[in-house]
Amino acid sequence: MWLRYIVMRPPFAALARTKKYRLKVEGSDSVPRYGPFIVVANHQSSTDIVAIALALKNALVRSHMWPWAKVEIQKGREGPLGRILWNIFGVIPIDREAGQSEETIRSSLEYLQRGEIICVFPEGTRYKNKELGWFEYGVANLARAAPAPILPVGIYRREGDGGIQVNVGRPFFMPPIKARYERLEALEDRVEERVGQQIDALKQWSAVAPRDKKGMRMIANMINMVVDLLGRQEISFDRFCRMAESEDNEFIRDRVLELLPEGWSKVEEEKKEKKERDKRSSSRTENDDGND
Repeated sequence: MWLRYIVMRPPFAALARTKKYRLKVEGSDSVPRYGPFIVVANHQSSTDIVAIALALKNALVRSHMWPWAKVEIQKGREGPLGRILWNIFGVIPIDREAGQSEETIRSSLEYLQRGEIICVFPEGTRYKNKELGWFEYGVANLARAAPAPILPVGIYRREGDGGIQVNVGRPFFMPPIKARYERLEALEDRVEERVGQQIDALKQWSAVAPRDKKGMRMIANMINMVVDLLGRQEISFDRFCRMAESEDNEFIRDRVLELLPEGWSKVEEEKKEKKERDKRSSSRTENDDGND
């Protein structure tokens, strides 16, 4: 049981009912009552993680949820609220400049093995209303690596009263991999193909496992089998962490888009890259001004 969540849920729930937030949740019946599973959601504000935690309350009284979070939040660059939530929830830190995808996925697999929950905002940054940003490859790589259900969540401000709406979709599994990277050498290609096929087979078993305590423990054991499998194969963990393809990102992003209102659109990668360049340029300007 996640003690910190049990303690903090009542004041968070009270705040969520206030006029400023007016939290409403649809689809809560789709939330598994036990981990392991992976939550994938769009990102609108620093309060998203609190809204999602309240929406998943039936699971979080039994399993800890570990959000992926960029290290800038801990350093206070996203405001004091982000830093407070970092300490309350406990996170899997992501240093995008250092490129920690292998470490992030390894930590996520360890928590999923223990029957816990991973929460990812794949956009990597917030987007304005009615825009669903480009998804980073991290969540698709994790989804390929772990035979765990993926729970899509859409979060946004309602147009009528301005309250926060959380829509929870049905858990799903990634479809079997269709293609492999042509640039791989023949031996490595065959090894990756074999590993991918074995993981896909485990996912088929996971997909029919019951969503009760026994079934979810079975899924956790299957994740443990994946980790053991890697130790016996001639494929590096780094390669294993990059098995996703571009279609995988779109497959996951479409599942989230289905939970957002009509009129929302997907931001293409080019616009995301421009946004990142503008952000870096703004940061350099602020630093230059501070050194004058």
